[in-house]
Amino acid sequence: MIFCSVCVVLLSLTIHAQNNTPLKGRVTDADTNIGISNVAIKLLATANGTLTNNDGSYSITLASIPAKLEFSILGYQPKTVIVKEQLENLNISIKKTATELSEIVISSSAEKILGTHKTSKISLQLMPISSAQDLLKTIPGLFIAQHAGGGKAEQIFLRGFDNDHGTDFAVMVDDIPANLSSHAHGQGYADLHFLIPETIKDADYYKGPHESSLGNFAVSGAAKFSSKNRLHRNLLKIEYGQYDFIRALAMVSLINEKNVLTKNNESAYIAIEGTYNKSFFNSPQNLRRLNTFTKYNVDLSNTSTLSTSISTFHSDWNASGQIPLRAVELGLINRFDAIDNQEGGDTKRIHINTQLDTKISENIRLKNQMYYVSNRYNLFSNFSFYQNNPIDGDMIHQEENRHIYAYQGSITTKKLFQINKSNTTLGWQVQHNNNKIGLNNTIGRTFRDIVNHSKIKETNYALYLKERLQATSRLTVLAGLRADYFRFNLAEIVPTPQKGDNTAFRWSPKLSLFYDFTKNFQLYAKASSGFHSNYTNAAVKNKTVHALPKAIGYDLGTEFKIGNNLIGNLATWYLESDAEFVFVADSFEFENKGRSKRIGGEASFRYQPFSYFWLDTDLNYSYGTLLDTPKAENKIPSAPRFSSTGGATLQLQNRLKGSLRYRYLGERPLIEDESVIAQDYFILDAAINYTKPSYEIGLSIENVFNQKWREAIFYDSSQLQTEANPVDDIHFTPGTPFLAKLSLTYFF
Repeated sequence: MIFCSVCVVLLSLTIHAQNNTPLKGRVTDADTNIGISNVAIKLLATANGTLTNNDGSYSITLASIPAKLEFSILGYQPKTVIVKEQLENLNISIKKTATELSEIVISSSAEKILGTHKTSKISLQLMPISSAQDLLKTIPGLFIAQHAGGGKAEQIFLRGFDNDHGTDFAVMVDDIPANLSSHAHGQGYADLHFLIPETIKDADYYKGPHESSLGNFAVSGAAKFSSKNRLHRNLLKIEYGQYDFIRALAMVSLINEKNVLTKNNESAYIAIEGTYNKSFFNSPQNLRRLNTFTKYNVDLSNTSTLSTSISTFHSDWNASGQIPLRAVELGLINRFDAIDNQEGGDTKRIHINTQLDTKISENIRLKNQMYYVSNRYNLFSNFSFYQNNPIDGDMIHQEENRHIYAYQGSITTKKLFQINKSNTTLGWQVQHNNNKIGLNNTIGRTFRDIVNHSKIKETNYALYLKERLQATSRLTVLAGLRADYFRFNLAEIVPTPQKGDNTAFRWSPKLSLFYDFTKNFQLYAKASSGFHSNYTNAAVKNKTVHALPKAIGYDLGTEFKIGNNLIGNLATWYLESDAEFVFVADSFEFENKGRSKRIGGEASFRYQPFSYFWLDTDLNYSYGTLLDTPKAENKIPSAPRFSSTGGATLQLQNRLKGSLRYRYLGERPLIEDESVIAQDYFILDAAINYTKPSYEIGLSIENVFNQKWREAIFYDSSQLQTEANPVDDIHFTPGTPFLAKLSLTYFF
């Protein structure tokens, strides 16, 4: 009823009468004839413009005829068309070209989604992408770390946050959250291993809590990935690397024409990926992963498009886990050995997704989406070795069986209340989690006793309003207001049968201002509120702490372009959080370290001295403190301070492309008084590809100079079997040594 009322109100406020000339059409790739989304269409000599939708379609009103239209998007040759007579349809094809910085205009009116940075978009096109994790690495300042053999979600570091596996960083795939609340291994657990990188069409990256459509976990930032609607060519790909790494991929178009299942345009494809990795650890990892992704699109009418997809993911692996530094320094083990080599696990995830996009009128667009997620998870870990059980060891088993049911939608209208250059979006979201989680003690992987078993039901209702207004020819205002309501329900079975519930509500106002001094120099200022939800056990059992801790973020920065060859971004930011939680894996609880604040600065530069050569660098600094702790011991453990990424990319006319990338993560405190510091590292990676119409050959090398580095680092207590008492020590997983991979792709 509410949804219908909203639609009626918005429809009644829309002006249907058009005195000008409407023009519709589609923009396609000249080689593949596939529609291109987000093409900027500008009516020259006016301020009017629009962008193409997901299938390349557009609609624009011409104030007069003749009219000159410019079609442009990064990676394609811009095209100018003069309309000399009244037309109903104008279809345009544009040709791919090397990414040219000269094509980029720094203007808020040219951006579909304000708040995403152009430097990140350029990175997505220039950097070699061979895994789902590489997609995250294109975000300036974001680092990841794996510490469980490649089968578990990576740690995510951004803006001075050790996000664990996603506590304060949101990840979306086709608008489905990858983050899992109240997960068996942590809050906001975001495992991206189900994602096949070759299926990704585009990505939007955000920093800070400023995007209204994003709610839970979007504090330090967020990433939104969208999959391809169709394939323009089939492919078979095989990769082989050192340490018995094998990856095989097949992507095949099933439908790409009219009159198969309906009389309208249809497309469907399937992607199947299989991976095996023995890895470089002395105890074989034996990672096995199988992913599938199937997507079907159909134009139900000239105004409605239906998209459905199914994603499946299954992996199992062994892990060497974190090892104590003292054991390596004493010569008891080497850096690739394990204290307990029976760690590992398996996980299964299924997505079923349906999206309906309807253009009600030239100014109104309605989107509806329903999705289902199933997640099964088993993880065997031993963090403390023989500290709690000197005889059999401290192995624990974490498990979950989760089902998510969700519906979300939005309605977007232009020129609401007859206000020109305005764009209003009203969105609604409902997500229900039904989850069974457990913690068990084991001997190796043999069950010993139950520590905790619970049933969790968590429902999130959300409503948001987002307004984009071109206040003046230079000033764009992006304002939003988000409301989130949560219901938490906990039924504890072991150790003490009991039930409890809690509710929580959070307002999240958002405001961003973009001022274009020139077409190549923009200032922006942002002030917003966001949140992450607490673990259900903590939300129900500790009601003195708000179940949705608030975070407030401020950004002040500029995007600019100098000449035709240099684009950059400079920003300073501030983030304050009401609660700093640390997950205690062996007790299913969180330790709340209280309020925290972080302040930092960022600089990103992309330089193209020649059409075939790019240089880029990102510099990031943050300083975080705990606000409820004495100054001498108020530093945030594991919070990165200085980091930098960058490199060089070469793309020649003979289809040869090479890339040299570096990663530097500086020292950071591991405990609050800074008496223990994590070692910094500098790693160089390289990749080269040679592409022909029917095949592609590639070589990638990680850690070119074979540096000895520590990927994940923690400081806590453990006890070896030969020790009488626990010892506080650095525990780490070794970073990847020199690792070369060859790939061969066949297109057909």
